[in-house]
Amino acid sequence: MKRILFLLAVVTAAIAFPFLMGHGQAPPAANGTYKYISTATTTTVKPTSGYLHTVTINGGTAGVVTLYDIAAAGCTGTPASGQFAAIETIGATNPVTLIYDLATKNGICVVTAAATDVSVSFN
Repeated sequence: MKRILFLLAVVTAAIAFPFLMGHGQAPPAANGTYKYISTATTTTVKPTSGYLHTVTINGGTAGVVTLYDIAAAGCTGTPASGQFAAIETIGATNPVTLIYDLATKNGICVVTAAATDVSVSFN
């Protein structure tokens, strides 16, 4: 019986430890917002550090959607640095949501190479 209780305590501690120490993945805050993009453009989604939750490709023209971790001042044309994702979209009939759940150090910048219909949710 002591062995079972000990094993149960070890398993419980192993599961709970990351969350108690702040290393577990927390859900995004309830005060999140979104940015809608529907043209070929460079968009400052969040000008400073933040939390990228999802990118939803709703449809539109097939093309590449590129994500950058860069401050607003660098989010012009094709940013020189900070790229962390390039999403190739396939057009109007295949909506998809990509979950990122990651913190950005500088900001969130999105470049759409075509008139792709995109929604970006963030905090």
